[in-house]
Amino acid sequence: MHITKLKLIRFRNYDTLDLEGFLPGLQMVIGKNAQGKTNLLEAIHICANGKSFRVRSDSKTIQEGSDKAYIFVEYEKNGRKNHVEVLIGRDRRKSFKRNGIPVQSMKEMLGHLLVVVFSPEDIKTAKESPSLRRAFVDGEISKIRPSYVDALKKYASIIAQKSAAIRKSKGKDVSDILRAYNEQLEEYIRIILKNRRVYMQKLNEYVDKTHKIISGGKEKIEIFYKNTIKEENISEQLDALIPREIEEFGCFAGPHRDDLEFKLNGRDVKEYASQGQLRTMMLSVKIACLRILEDSAGHTPVLLLDDVFSELDEERKKNLLKSIQDIQTFITTAERQETSGAMVIEVVAGSAKVKKTERGQG
Repeated sequence: MHITKLKLIRFRNYDTLDLEGFLPGLQMVIGKNAQGKTNLLEAIHICANGKSFRVRSDSKTIQEGSDKAYIFVEYEKNGRKNHVEVLIGRDRRKSFKRNGIPVQSMKEMLGHLLVVVFSPEDIKTAKESPSLRRAFVDGEISKIRPSYVDALKKYASIIAQKSAAIRKSKGKDVSDILRAYNEQLEEYIRIILKNRRVYMQKLNEYVDKTHKIISGGKEKIEIFYKNTIKEENISEQLDALIPREIEEFGCFAGPHRDDLEFKLNGRDVKEYASQGQLRTMMLSVKIACLRILEDSAGHTPVLLLDDVFSELDEERKKNLLKSIQDIQTFITTAERQETSGAMVIEVVAGSAKVKKTERGQG
């Protein structure tokens, strides 16, 4: 699968833009800071996943002075051309069309144009709040297991009800009520933990392969899933926690409290990894996610890499490009890199044009 056209109207700093002829391989999006390079990646991501990877409210992507923005992406999959259109309004409403037909829900959108993105913000996943790591793994599993989304929603709803019951109890014995909630939670906890366990096994396998290439075999990455509840005898474990929950007014175990631990050469990355190592690691993680999605979908997703070359030495830059040579990739960068056979898109102040296709060094 690869993108062939991108059109923008009143999107971010682009008044109008019409680019086509993208290569199945590498597109280097080159320009100085604050010129609009990342905006191109953001537009593609919205068409694929229904939302921006940069802001919560997509209305912020509308050009100042306009009341709506329009995105069109054409892509080829299995020899057939398809297209997605997105209209974003100031009222926070978005409308989607796929091949000219209005889409009624995001479920109808997802799974057709597959995109994986890396941005500098992803580095926070390894170092900051456990909620970021849970959101990361849940988001990736949801791309390949739609039923997982339903399990997460139902689990979150029951946990919210159980937490409310604990707070209202004000320390009184509500064990029977909490046991009833625990019975409801058991099924969804089992689904969530099984999916996370299977996904983490695949993720570690692909991360190990990719990171060996990018780091030149100098580093080993391992990702551990830290359970607060084991997969066996779930209800018994939950019931054993009831006295503490009543005393301390909260639900202290379950998938909503689990975490991931990233290790580099056996050491916790939160304490020992440099910025360059963290960037390399998260790049490897995102490429691994793409490979898992590729296995599930049967075709290769598009890769969007925003500002990946910062803090990488020349060897790692070359190794990164080697690891993604079979993937259609859009890379933003402030400086030309050594490339071969890449399309070069030059961005200047909300204007983008294809300069040339690199045949040798850039």
